[in-house]
Amino acid sequence: MNDRQAMRITELLLGCCSGSADPKEMAELESLLDRNPEALEYSVEILMDLNYFHCLTQTPLSEPQPAEELTGPCMSELDPQQQMALLDDFAEYEKHAAALKITPPPEPPAESPIEKRPTKQPGPAANKYSLAAAILSAAAILMIIVYAHLAPPPPSEVATVTDCLDVEWAAAGPIGTGSRIVSNSRPIRLVRGIAKLRTDEMVEVVLEAPTEFTFRSSSEISLRYGKLFARVSEQGSGFSVVTPNSRIVDLGTEFGVLSHIDGNTEVHLYKGRANLFAGRQQKRKVSELLSAGAARKVDSFTSNIREIALEERALIRDIDSKTGFIWRGQKTVRLADLILGGSGFGTAVQTQIELDPQTGKIAQNPVAGYRKGPEAFIPIPDNPYLDGIFVPGSSNGDLQVTSAGHLFRDCPQTSGLYYSNIICFKEWTFFEPLQKTFDQSIRKVDDCGLLYLHSNIGLTIDLNAVRRAFPGLRLASFSSFVGIIRMGENTPEFSEADLWILIDGQLRSSRRALRAEEGYPVRIDLADQDQFLTLVVTDSGRAYVDGQPANHTDTCGFAEPVFELVKP
Repeated sequence: MNDRQAMRITELLLGCCSGSADPKEMAELESLLDRNPEALEYSVEILMDLNYFHCLTQTPLSEPQPAEELTGPCMSELDPQQQMALLDDFAEYEKHAAALKITPPPEPPAESPIEKRPTKQPGPAANKYSLAAAILSAAAILMIIVYAHLAPPPPSEVATVTDCLDVEWAAAGPIGTGSRIVSNSRPIRLVRGIAKLRTDEMVEVVLEAPTEFTFRSSSEISLRYGKLFARVSEQGSGFSVVTPNSRIVDLGTEFGVLSHIDGNTEVHLYKGRANLFAGRQQKRKVSELLSAGAARKVDSFTSNIREIALEERALIRDIDSKTGFIWRGQKTVRLADLILGGSGFGTAVQTQIELDPQTGKIAQNPVAGYRKGPEAFIPIPDNPYLDGIFVPGSSNGDLQVTSAGHLFRDCPQTSGLYYSNIICFKEWTFFEPLQKTFDQSIRKVDDCGLLYLHSNIGLTIDLNAVRRAFPGLRLASFSSFVGIIRMGENTPEFSEADLWILIDGQLRSSRRALRAEEGYPVRIDLADQDQFLTLVVTDSGRAYVDGQPANHTDTCGFAEPVFELVKP
């Protein structure tokens, strides 16, 4: 609300209180109160601060009192229940107040036979008690209008619990998935766990225990304390979160609110824009428009707004009770962490595993040495995210690369020899030469693990299995940074390998003759219908060197293999 609007509302309020407002102005004021919550709050504050208004409510009209005795508490000092009771009193007074009596004008003096000049007719004599009654009557009418806007609507169902994870509710009866939430009910307390709700205006709300909340309507929730994340659809635009010292009004956003038990409020805005109003009850005087990436803290005592750092993972944004999935807004899934038994967010306990291309199983006692692999697709039974493994051989042509029968057509001919198993590392910085290559690249090292593939080995990842681990989200892309792993001085400068990236057997990216001093960034966009991602490393066909196979040192490292997550 700008200064011009505030001035207009003040004019209308004073006009209503003095009785000079016409029906058109009364309708204008009511329209402003109806469509603008800020106008309503401002109007109540103005009425509370009008000294003559609350003085009149303390003094019987039939017994005039000296000015110094017209005392009493300011209405703004009353608690909400007392304020509403006073509004009821005004309404009741208006119903039963006696009609105003206007003192008739005195009779004009008899005309003088000498003077024939017209005389000015006096108007009604002003009566201060009648004027006071008129002002109080007009104010009562105005307060009835305000009361109609402030009075809470009758309770109604406004939201549905869509999922719960390990929840415990306090004195609220059984609440579970499918339960309906009623507005203007007694406060609801979540003692333990996480609850996800959807309002009837398609606003998704995630609440973390401990928290206490009440829906005032389908477009407003009161959060006394706790953590709340809201994802607001276009239909739900204008959704508000009210804390003891602030109000956050959505303008098409994803935002989080932390209402601390000490009275401080934090707002973290992840997408879109929102208005932040700071101040307790009707005394909100500070506001700020927030944009994506902003975070603010409202002080519990001063209501001052202070800038703070945005915390991307401060709040839980989604859950799935069937899988135990909890999402805090992470944007990448670490493939190595999934393979090692983690959540994809760096929780794996294992530090490395090796997969035997001969059997597709985890190698218990791995031994390095040249072996000739079976020129066939071998399923991997011990890991839900890996579809299978294979060794390209001397037969040039179609090679099965997925359990669904997808073929790598025109697969290059190789010696069919490989030196070591596929190894998945949780960390990879000990590969010092590769580290140097990455430091010089455009990609920032995030230590998201590494897949170690000797040349003439292929590995296929089941994309649908990965998707099932992240319900409600979609895989947007796969990315990695590939380089020759140089084992100290034992790796010749001329080591090189060929790299192939496939989706459902179709070639999406390739790099021929990747050298030890080079790095190759990979990014593959993924569609929802894509089923399998295949990584293949083959030798470049160079001749044997010093009696060793040509691919003796042609080992590739897929560093930071990650999937990008997005919320549809």
